[in-house]
Amino acid sequence: MTNPRQDKLIKLVIDKGYYTVEELAEKLDVSTQTIRRDIKKLSEERLVIRHHGGASSPASKTNLDYEVRKVSATEQKHAIGKAIAEMIPDGSTVFITIGTTAEVIASHLADKKNLQVITNSLRVANVLHNNKSIDVLIPSGKIKAFNGGIVGTEALDFISHFRFDYLITSAASMDVDGTLLEYDLNETVITQTVMKSARHVIIALDSSKFIPKGSIELGHIKEATYLFTDQSLDANLDSVAKQGETTIKVCEPVVSH
Repeated sequence: MTNPRQDKLIKLVIDKGYYTVEELAEKLDVSTQTIRRDIKKLSEERLVIRHHGGASSPASKTNLDYEVRKVSATEQKHAIGKAIAEMIPDGSTVFITIGTTAEVIASHLADKKNLQVITNSLRVANVLHNNKSIDVLIPSGKIKAFNGGIVGTEALDFISHFRFDYLITSAASMDVDGTLLEYDLNETVITQTVMKSARHVIIALDSSKFIPKGSIELGHIKEATYLFTDQSLDANLDSVAKQGETTIKVCEPVVSH
């Protein structure tokens, strides 16, 4: 049984899809501790889905998971995105993959000049297409509804015609031995193809991804030219990365006021 406050919480989450604990506390005029207790109770009753820092609607879980990721580790992603954009020279040919981290990085590249950007993400293309000095190319293929990604043999064939200066990508997570993991085989195959033809491989990985998730091997940290993250690696991973001459760049999160 729910009380009136919890009923309002459920309605808010269903209407928007996802709310942070802080947003719900402000909306319902209660403490964050009260909201956390409510979310725990409602998730046990399968009325909302509990996340670290918030709650989402049980409906359309796959899509909502993507929306949840968009608002997770936001400051860290922007710090990483800003640092990557500062390193990419004007006039470069860049491939940007699918994902919420890629979208944030693209937003920091949007003011660059004379870039040629190839991407298999409609969302990334949408971020960049208004800059007349950036040529944005997207392949044909199957469009994935929940994240706007383009996959398939047509996309692979299109990508095979390019030699890239930079690949900018992320991963679902990194295992304790430095293996980069993903969830989707079709997306992974495209990223692996670009890795083989890119002069520089940039991996963007905020520290929330240091916990192993995903079962498909994308590659290894040693294959990256640069690893951008917001937190130093442990001694073992740091040593492994340096064996492959990977440069690790730790980015201070941008604190919003």
